Order: sequence, then structure tokens, then C-alpha cells
Amino acid sequence: MLLLFDRNGLILAASGGAEAFFDYSADELIGKEIETLLPEFRRRGHSEAAKSHAEFTAISRHGTAIPVEVRLGILDGASGDPFLVTITDLSARKELEISLKHSRLEMERLRDMLAEKSVKLGHSEENLRNNREKFRYLFERNPLPMWLYSQETLRFLEVNEAALNRYGYTREEFLSMTLQDIRPEGEVERLRKNLGSVDRDSYQRSRNWRHRTKDGKLIEVDIFSHAVVYEGAPARMVVALDVTERNTTEAQLRRSQKMDAIGQLTGGIAHDFNNLLMIILGNLEGIADEAADNHRIREMVDDALSSVARGAGLTRRMLAYARQQSLEARIVDLRSQVSEMADLLARSLGEDIRVEQRLPDDLWKTRVDPSQLESAILNLVVNARDAMPHGGTIVISGRNHTMDATEALVHELPAGDYIVLDVKDTGTGISREDLEHVLEPFFTTKPVNKGTGLGLSMVYGFAKQSGGQLGITSELGSGTVVSLYLPRFHEQTETTAAEPPASGLVHSGPRKTVLLVEDDSSIRKMLERQLNHLGYEAFAAEDGPSAMALYERLGEIDMLISDVVLPNGMSGVEIGAQITAKQPAIPVIYMSGYTRNELNQSALNDEKIFLLQKPFRREDLTRAIQLVTSSATKQA
Repeated sequence: MLLLFDRNGLILAASGGAEAFFDYSADELIGKEIETLLPEFRRRGHSEAAKSHAEFTAISRHGTAIPVEVRLGILDGASGDPFLVTITDLSARKELEISLKHSRLEMERLRDMLAEKSVKLGHSEENLRNNREKFRYLFERNPLPMWLYSQETLRFLEVNEAALNRYGYTREEFLSMTLQDIRPEGEVERLRKNLGSVDRDSYQRSRNWRHRTKDGKLIEVDIFSHAVVYEGAPARMVVALDVTERNTTEAQLRRSQKMDAIGQLTGGIAHDFNNLLMIILGNLEGIADEAADNHRIREMVDDALSSVARGAGLTRRMLAYARQQSLEARIVDLRSQVSEMADLLARSLGEDIRVEQRLPDDLWKTRVDPSQLESAILNLVVNARDAMPHGGTIVISGRNHTMDATEALVHELPAGDYIVLDVKDTGTGISREDLEHVLEPFFTTKPVNKGTGLGLSMVYGFAKQSGGQLGITSELGSGTVVSLYLPRFHEQTETTAAEPPASGLVHSGPRKTVLLVEDDSSIRKMLERQLNHLGYEAFAAEDGPSAMALYERLGEIDMLISDVVLPNGMSGVEIGAQITAKQPAIPVIYMSGYTRNELNQSALNDEKIFLLQKPFRREDLTRAIQLVTSSATKQA
């Protein structure tokens, strides 16, 4: 659960989890003081909340007091440096600790009672047997894994049914092992150090241990233990709390927060870079026009234009990670799409790598951008290839999967139907440390000049922007499985948008007026020149208010071309809405370095409205003008 608040303690934003937890809507939470939800917060101070595990009491809408764990951070770079609070419900853990405490006290009481009754009744065998039966009942009925082990040999002495079920061993197998046998190799040394530092008579809780089950699966557990005497020898009784799912959820939350922050930064950089590329591109085209007969200059211009195209490709990949790219969603048959890529995949792989496709005939359809999906699949296959320098097998498989609410929470997705595309390799695998970073942009384990570190991050961004998720399962030496989750498409029909004409013509006849709105002066001047070259008379403004003032002076215009993101409180979309209210048939072209998500989808379905993604060439502008003007003429 996340809360964002300013330095005055007023809540600025809240996650869906926080709304459900406190039983307030988002509108009700925004503007409330943080002390309404966490009364102790101001008294105890920010410094205590900034500790790794500070505990507070939260108050819900109905006055219920709930124990929570609070972590505090500052959202660097955001306006006003607001605070970000991560809240974890501790109710279940507190109940468990109380239960464990009661269990320990009961066991101590039974032990004392045994000793007392033994003295009073002359070590009565019958009473001793009765109390042992009580202990056995408590031990076996505990729903959490429990065991006793010898402090001398570390061998298991007793184990309950819950432990056998969780770890997959028979009772005979479990009792033939030691503590070291259920630890992965990397945890054995930590175990030795921990045992050396434990007071043999004390109660201990230790967090974040990894255990290995019989089938080789790694689980994460918190250990609660205390000293006991078993058959006259020192032993420890252990309760193991499986925290695998909790830790996975917390790790995903931390990663999601980090990825969102990096995504905002990456998107901002890509937007600014697109504007720079736009200026360079336009001026290069102008130079090419002026030097049409100079072969040497044209060669240099062509080389520069190729570099601009590569730069534009890089920003598209950055925007894909930041989930700010423009997507052209279509209904996609994933089985057909992968089959059609067979030749492309074969060209991308060596002869020592075999590809198997295992996609069932009844695989559901999804609605995504086909070209971006193809790019994502190619990236996953190339990554798998690079993980197998000596050859191997890549298996591309698909499956239909219905996700319930619990699983959906873990994957940060709505519950429902998903198509899962798995790309599995037999390569070197990914270490646990690197697995935490593989989705971050520019992170790569490849040698210098062998990878950009944008492949997986681009696939992750595409998945999230398409309403899905990307999951990675890997272990060193055991290969990797990357799972791309995409939402099932349920509709039966789809309208295909008309494609822009392949070529455009310069406007002839009386010069028509264009209202051009662009806040970057260099881009504005360049576009004015291009529009004049195309036969239009351009009237330029730098923001919304000046554009509307200019429009009022002009009376009517023949076309609006506007950037989407503008300063001074009015966006390009708002300008378009005001002008189309007065001139419903006017053609409109929006320009953006971001995504069409800023635009209402219904607006983009209007053929008189077109979105140009920066950077674009003059021929792209020509094609867009021809498309919207011809559509406007048909509708007039």
C-alpha cells in the first residue's frame, strides 16, 4: 500500500491497496492529513519512520486500530520532494507472534507442570505420559511446519505433519537428515555462523532464510525457535513461517516503484531527445533541398539522416520501457504470429540452436500492437540465444491461463483471462543478484558493445502498456524461462483504421491557413518553413492562450497542427477541442514525443484527427496533411 504526501502532511495520492485497506475512496484520501490514518506519525517523527522496519498503529475509516509496518522515502525529482510511504499490514504476523508466544508459554507450563507433578507424585509414569500426549497433540495440530533438532548434532528429532507436507519428505526421510540438508549450498555457511551466535537458552527469531524442498524448489522462511530439553539433551523447537509469497510481493512492489521512477525519468529524456532529433532532422532536410545538386553534401546529409533514424529508434525503445510509446493495437492470433516469424527467428539464430514451437490450436487471441509484439518476441529469442554460447534449445510455448484474485495480486494484474507466451532456454541462467535488475534499462551482463541493456526493459514496457506483465524464472546453471502475460481479447469484431496514403502532394491553389502551436522555438520555425514549402500559410503560437488569441484574430483557419504537451495550463488537445467546437469539420494534426495515451481514443478514431510521433520527416507531415484534409473533405 502506498501513500504520497507533501511536507505539510497532506496526502497527494494513494494506491488502490491503500484505498481498500483504510476503506476510503481516492477522492476522500487526497487532501487528508497523514495523521488521520497514522496518528503517531508526527509525534514520533519522520526519522523513526525512515528506519527499515518502524511499526505504527493505523486507524481505518471505522476507527479500527491495525498494526502496520511503515517505510518512508522521498520521491526525488518530483515537485516539492513529496514523501512516499509504504505500508504493510502486520495483523497476521502479530497474531502469529501471539500464537507462538502462547504456544511457547504452554509448552513451558507443561514442562514445569511435568517437573512439579514428577516431584509430587514420585515421577508418576502415567502423568508423564499424559503430558507428553498433550505436547504431541499441540505439536502435530499446528498448521505451520514445526520440528525439534539436537543442538549437538543438528539432526532432526521430531517433525510435524505440516512440515512433511511443505517440504515433501516422508517422516523417515526427514528424521534421517540434519538442518544443513534442507539448506541450499549458499546458506550453509550462514547457518553455521548463526548457530555459533545463538544463546542456547534463548528465544530467537531470524528472517529471510532459504530452504530447499525435496523437489528442489527454494522457499523463503522466517524461523522462530526456542531452547527445550528433549530426552535429557539440549534441543531447539522450531516453527517455520513460509514468507515466499510475501517477499515476492514486497520485492515486486519495490521493483515497481523503482521501475516507475526510472520510467518517468527515461520518458522525460526521450521526449527532450525527440525534440532535438526533430530540429536536426528538419534542418538536414532543408540542407538537402539547398544542396540538391551537390553529391558530396547529399552523401553527408544521408549519413546524418541515418544516424537520426537510429537515434529515433533508441528513443522508441526508451519510450517502450517507460510505457509511453504509441501502440497500434490489433486483434492478434499469437499462434499464427509466432509461426510467421519462423524464418526471421531462424536468421537470428545460429545453426547450433534449435527452436521448438509449442502453441496449442485453441490459444486465445489478444489485442496488442503486432509490430511491437514481434519485436518483443525477437528480443526474448535473441536474449535466449546469447545465454547459450555453445548452442542449445529454445522452446516457445503458449498457454491459456485464468488468474484468480490472489495470483493476480502477486503479478500486479487484474484477475481474469490471459495468454502466456513462455520462452525457455537451456542456457547459463541468471544469478539471484542479477535477476533483481534485468528489467532495468541499460542493465546488461554482456560485454561492452555487445548489448544496450534495453531488450528486456523494452519487452517489460510493452507488456505493461498492453495490460500484461513480464515474469522471469531462472537459476544459475538451470536455464531461464521468460513469461509474457497478455490479456485475452473477448470481442468478436474490430474496425481497422484506414492507412495513410503512401505519398502526399504539396497543396496547390489559394494558400490555406494553418494554426501551428509548438512551444520549442526551433521546431516551430522549422515547421513554419516546411508548411510554407508545402503551400500553406502558417500562423505560429507558443502555447495555448496565445494560440486561442491568434485564432480569435484570424476568425477561421483551414487546419490545426499542435503539439500535445504545452506550457501555461492548456494542452494541444484542449486547443483542438475549443476550435473543433466552432469548426467541427476542421482537420487536426497532433504532434507528440510521448504516447497517444494522452489523447482520448475516440478522438483518434476520427479520420480528421491524426497523431504524428516526433521525430517525423517532411514526407510524414505531407502524408498526414493529405490524410486529414481528404477525410475532412469527405465529411464536409
